[in-house]
Amino acid sequence: MLKIFSTQVSGLLKSISDKEEQQIEESSRLLAQTILSDGTVYFKGFGEMEAVVSEALHGENPFKKAERFRDDSLDELLPVDSVVIASRFQTDEGAFAFCERIKEAADCHVILIGGHKKEEENSDIKADIMIDTKAVRGLVPLDDGSRVGFPSGLAGLFVYYALFLTTEEILEEYVLDKE
Repeated sequence: MLKIFSTQVSGLLKSISDKEEQQIEESSRLLAQTILSDGTVYFKGFGEMEAVVSEALHGENPFKKAERFRDDSLDELLPVDSVVIASRFQTDEGAFAFCERIKEAADCHVILIGGHKKEEENSDIKADIMIDTKAVRGLVPLDDGSRVGFPSGLAGLFVYYALFLTTEEILEEYVLDKE
């Protein structure tokens, strides 16, 4: 089972890297703009995707100008801020409602990280950019037809590092251009 899972995870991460490159680049530009404008990058996670928030704030490579989104953060939001939301699926009720609350409260950037189920419509989600983790089911098939090994948190952390590294690269280029 581990060999199958490893192979499938490798393919999943490659798919994110290949197919979400443009969304990651656009998101990183917005996040770099927030940092350079002295705004705050808020992180909010739902369920197991709270791991993304923990990594952004307490990991070896914390995100610049990052804060955990708290209930009172809604009143503090400025148009220069960005909010990164991580949920298992892009259409999770909690994440969907949260995106709406953010957009109603402030005209700041909203980036949503989560799996996109092909059968679900995302057009009503109030996010500026949505990054698909491609994690929508378990990766290891069992004899009874079910699947186990659903790597939503792992895929979310991969997207976090893609955003972190790309944003760092943009900020470095900006500093070099200013010299």
